[in-house]
Amino acid sequence: MSFTLAGCTLIDNQNIAPGYREAFSSMKTVLFGSEDNLINYDLVSNIPYASLSLKIGNGPKGLMILESINEEKTYWVSADDVFVVIKKGRVIQTSGLINNLTEFNSNHNPFEGLSDNLQSKEMINYYSYENPVLNLLEVKTLVTRIGVESVELITGQKDLILFEEVVENEYLGWKRLNKFWVDDSGFVWKSEQHISPKLPKFVIEITKKPSR
Repeated sequence: MSFTLAGCTLIDNQNIAPGYREAFSSMKTVLFGSEDNLINYDLVSNIPYASLSLKIGNGPKGLMILESINEEKTYWVSADDVFVVIKKGRVIQTSGLINNLTEFNSNHNPFEGLSDNLQSKEMINYYSYENPVLNLLEVKTLVTRIGVESVELITGQKDLILFEEVVENEYLGWKRLNKFWVDDSGFVWKSEQHISPKLPKFVIEITKKPSR
């Protein structure tokens, strides 16, 4: 996975659990900068950590390793010190990119309460960034429950509920479509997310689910 790195690190990477850096060092050549088809079930099943694949725009797909869990937040890290924080399947913070998301504010779980009888709902979310600094960008969000799809994942085929989310800020002329594939327990296995007007689409797939 080849990212353009920023000079400012927003998440303290000195807190990585002991042993992770050694593991990254030994696995770096097989995990990062690989062709997409090299990331397969055999590879991820033999890694003793929860993992996800991340593809940004047209870049190569690479693996990130779960560093820690704090309540509902999961912290993922790459060998080249890119960090992504995810909460309920959504990217809420990044570090190591050219335009980092520093905070995502929402009072809603977009997937709760939607069913065949209530398929859409609107909400307002707020995004904050650095480089350049932009605090509390107001983003209108329309979430729609599309229905069940059969999705082919690295871990196998799953029947998942697809939610589509239109995010829009009229002032910046930014309007994008996000997609989340969610199981019956509310766990997001795959997503396509636009987290910044300055970054291309993130495509995320859980390749080894955290144990809790």
